[in-house]
This record gives sequence, C-alpha cells and structure tokens, in this order.
Amino acid sequence: MKITLDWNCVIEVEEDRPQANYVTELIRLHRLGRFEVALLAASASENTKSKRFPGNANVFKKRILALGWQDLPLVPMPGIIGLSYLDFCYYVGDGEKFKRDRDAIWKAIAPKVLRKPKDHLPEGTQMSNNAIQSEKLSKWRNTWCDVISAYSHIHEGRDVFVTNNTRDFQKNASALAELGMKHISTPAEALSTIEQIQPV
Repeated sequence: MKITLDWNCVIEVEEDRPQANYVTELIRLHRLGRFEVALLAASASENTKSKRFPGNANVFKKRILALGWQDLPLVPMPGIIGLSYLDFCYYVGDGEKFKRDRDAIWKAIAPKVLRKPKDHLPEGTQMSNNAIQSEKLSKWRNTWCDVISAYSHIHEGRDVFVTNNTRDFQKNASALAELGMKHISTPAEALSTIEQIQPV
C-alpha cells in the first residue's frame, strides 16, 4: 500500500493543527513497515509565505529535516521548466499525453481557473521564469501544484492521497477517481480508509 501526503499535511504538523497527530501516526506506521508513506516532490514548488516561488529545493529540504522526515521517499514530478527542480523530477517522454492528462485533472479540480499562466498576467507581459515565479501568479501556482501533485500520485500508481484540501480534492473525488485517483482522505480519514483497504 502506497500513501501520499500532500503539502498541507506538512503544514498541519508544523503548526500543530488538529490533524497533526493523524499525520504523525501514518508516518509511525510507515516506519513499522505497515505501508509506504511518501511526500510529493511537487511540494517543493509550493508558494512560500511571501506568495513567491521558493527558487530552490532547499526550503523544502530544511522544513522536512526539521520535522525529522528526511527518511520518507519522494513521489517524483514531471520536469517543467521554471517550476520544477532537477533532482526532483523526470523527463516526460510523451508531452502530448502529459498535457491531456494534466488538463483532465485541471478540469476536475479547478474548471474555473484558466490553465495558461499568461492569462493571469497583464496583457503583453513577457513569459519568463521571473514572471511565472512572481507573486502575481501565486494563485495560479496553487492550482498548478494541486494538479501536478494529483498527476504525480496517479502517474506513480499510488493508493491513498492524503490531504485537508477538501474543496479541490474530496469534493471532486468522483471525477478524480475516473482519472486514476483511487482514494482521497483527510489524515483522520486515512487511518480508517487504510484499515478497510488493508485490514490488520
């Protein structure tokens, strides 16, 4: 059984939020060999508190190290210029299939959010790494990270996606299931979901 923790699970523990204990219990069971718990490489591209792109993977690495989670495996992400890091991604061989799969997930998660970053910038803005990583595109990057996180999870054939982002994931579970996202749970739900799928 392969379980994926999204970025808000990290924040849940960092800030000692209500579901923090469920996240740490999942990791404890991972270390006991019950199942595999992994983090998303796409999480390294999540916005910083200043609403800007992190710029490198060190921010992610330091935060994971501070939690003592450096032993957790990473779910790799597709390589995307300006938004991914070399050590965290893989080359996409079939670009057209990737775009179709990504667009289908985008439609399921955020049908009202325009997919092209240039559509969120003032007309005539030159697309560059600086533009795509700017504060102006922070909301677009939030959606992009959700989509790429889902894509990475599905692409790797993983079983349970754990997130507190119920607006984008749980509420769209039926559409995402058709795309290969088998089970979506909050940290609290994940433990009972796992018992149903993989009884002790």
